[in-house]
Amino acid sequence: MPLRFRRLAALCAFPLLLTACAMTEGAADGGAPGAYPGDVPGARMTLARTDDRVKTVQLHPTANEAGLPVISLRSTETLTLSFDLLDEGTGRPLSVYFYHADRSWRRDLVPSEYLSTFLSDDIRDYRPSAATEVPYVHYEYEFPNANIGFLMSGNFIVRVAEQGQEGAVLLERAFFVSEEAAEVEMGFQTGFSGGAAVVQPLVRLRPGPQLADAQPFDYAVCFARNGQFERTRCAQEPSLLGLALYQFYLDHTEAFPAERPFYEVDLGLLQVGPQIANVDYSATPDAVLLDPDHARFGGDVRREALTGQPLVEAVYRSGGYPDTQGQYVTVHFRYVPAGERQAGGPVLLTGAFNGWQLDPALALTWDPATGRYEGSLLLKQGLYLYQYVVDDPTAEPEALLLQPSLYTALVYVRDLTRITDRLVAVRSAVSQ
Repeated sequence: MPLRFRRLAALCAFPLLLTACAMTEGAADGGAPGAYPGDVPGARMTLARTDDRVKTVQLHPTANEAGLPVISLRSTETLTLSFDLLDEGTGRPLSVYFYHADRSWRRDLVPSEYLSTFLSDDIRDYRPSAATEVPYVHYEYEFPNANIGFLMSGNFIVRVAEQGQEGAVLLERAFFVSEEAAEVEMGFQTGFSGGAAVVQPLVRLRPGPQLADAQPFDYAVCFARNGQFERTRCAQEPSLLGLALYQFYLDHTEAFPAERPFYEVDLGLLQVGPQIANVDYSATPDAVLLDPDHARFGGDVRREALTGQPLVEAVYRSGGYPDTQGQYVTVHFRYVPAGERQAGGPVLLTGAFNGWQLDPALALTWDPATGRYEGSLLLKQGLYLYQYVVDDPTAEPEALLLQPSLYTALVYVRDLTRITDRLVAVRSAVSQ
């Protein structure tokens, strides 16, 4: 069952296009790699399932924990991948592998076509946790580096596996290498589809001199929101506005509709306060009880969380080093459905803590005495965006109109020599 999460945000003016912006959508599915859908009209990747021992996965620009995983080709920019392995003693080296993909996320090309150095690398920066109730080993890997370099732009997937065993997968995550070879302006227009309000992201594109040989219909623009690149929506037919000036927008049937609200939990400091109703320090590990989340009201969401990844260092306030001294705690979630009635299907918890995968293991339990769904999850101190997914249309959380949303436009040009897609520009904008 695909994971879908939606949200309608407020409108914001965009002077060039004289339009407005409003909503976001993204989705992520876990599963074995290999089955890739067609390239129309949306683009969707399939990532290998994350091993149950792997927690708190982050992939972001080095020194910018709140950034999207995008770097420019032939620049000095790097990305940092970090994660924890629970109950792993002193740790061990792991291997990383890289895959190129076209804009529909079909893994293509051979490594020698997109890597300038070795075909894989090892992660040797790992440290066991110190004085934590739940033991773990923290891993970090920065790339590109002396062993890994990229020859071309595009969509990429990084895999972490047991050392020298490409098939023994621990996790996979997506990132992007962009040429930044075009001028891009973003805007949004609102409309209706099926009687509901939708938002159509717009892009005005002026190719740079490096793209002089590309034709208008060689381009395509794919849109994602809130960092959920596992499913993007693509516009493939440009409008010609002037000499070498193109406009792309989503058809109203493919535009982003309103969906369920997002919630946020900040565990940077383990004490009673906003979102945290109680902390039981006598439990092992510490147990955190959250305030109930109501279907009719979304939570306050920070812009830094809209990339859809955990934030750790930016919010950690308990002293010491968050990478190895941050505590894992048992977090108890409570969800109040509309009318406090039991849904006709399961209610699942999903969020930045599990890569937005739809995991039956995170199904909440209905408590008829309180009219709530409840469930617990082991989380490291940090900030997490999350959502409740209800398999019952009559009991879904109500869509909200006034929430910020992060839209990202990915501009591709078809490379007929390699039969793949180059990524020539990336732009993001936050709706208000």
